[in-house]
Amino acid sequence: MSDIETDSGINPGHYFELLDRAHIASSYVQMALGEHPVLARHPELMAIYQASIDQLEALYVAIGQHDVTWK
Repeated sequence: MSDIETDSGINPGHYFELLDRAHIASSYVQMALGEHPVLARHPELMAIYQASIDQLEALYVAIGQHDVTWK
């Protein structure tokens, strides 16, 4: 862990917490919006929705790369 992380009060648990929150955010957006009939009717809206899910999942993966809990 770098001195910056230590000085800012960030510890390994914070990474796991952020990882969990990214998963919750992705799951919630999928649950709340994923089956909405308006998305099915408008492909341009579905594309934006899908891009947002893809970005949340990419964030989840990127956080996991920094999480030292598993190392």
